[in-house]
Amino acid sequence: MKKQFHIGEISEFFNLPASTLRHWESTGILAPKKNHENNYREYTIEDFMNLSDIIFYKSLGLPLKQIQTMEQSTPEEHSFLLHEKIDELVQQQQELKHRMQKLRNHLNAINTLNELKSHPFTEVDIDTDCIVSFDLGEIEKLRQYIENPYLYSRVQHSEHIQSELRGLTIPSEQRSLFPDTQVLWVKTRHRYIACLMKEEVTEGFPNNLSQLLSQIQKTYRTGFIISRFLLRAKENGKLYDFYKTFVEIEEDSYLC
Repeated sequence: MKKQFHIGEISEFFNLPASTLRHWESTGILAPKKNHENNYREYTIEDFMNLSDIIFYKSLGLPLKQIQTMEQSTPEEHSFLLHEKIDELVQQQQELKHRMQKLRNHLNAINTLNELKSHPFTEVDIDTDCIVSFDLGEIEKLRQYIENPYLYSRVQHSEHIQSELRGLTIPSEQRSLFPDTQVLWVKTRHRYIACLMKEEVTEGFPNNLSQLLSQIQKTYRTGFIISRFLLRAKENGKLYDFYKTFVEIEEDSYLC
């Protein structure tokens, strides 16, 4: 093996830009000698091994400042530093899991929208047990909404759809955590017609709920209307908020 290497050879071997090698040299973590005749850097076997160690520690996510101290550190200090790094990576892993779940939630919303377009007015059992009031000043509820916007829900009744309450869907086991004054709706029936409501993001926020309800009432007597937010997106040049809407149908209410 050669005893000396030029910067171009080192750069090619380690697949590192020469500018990176020069930067590391400027920090003092690398110290190649210079040929007095041509002023070129000459890397020795020792530099070669040192560079291998630097790349190894960089691959662990350690910054140059910490890598510089490794040679002067005891095994105990090495262990402490590496355990710290593991804890940091575990935290990052949890954050990535949360981020991935948010992405899945949004993809699920898109898939739901497409499914409702393909199969409108399908009889289903609602995926909502309880809805509680939601104010933007309630930090914990706001955090839940940010994690999953599908939790945002509207409560209306077929007899007066102009009146609506807005809240957050919660699991049934959390019902006891909220006073009755905050509970907007609790599931009592199992038959619902699912459809896609879209509300234009413009003055007055017009939506198609009346048309949807009229279509369903040709066949069924209806009760509560629960709408859960899917996403905001453009359609035919207009901006809409899309909701998965569940229209409660009364038992044995088939009219045709």
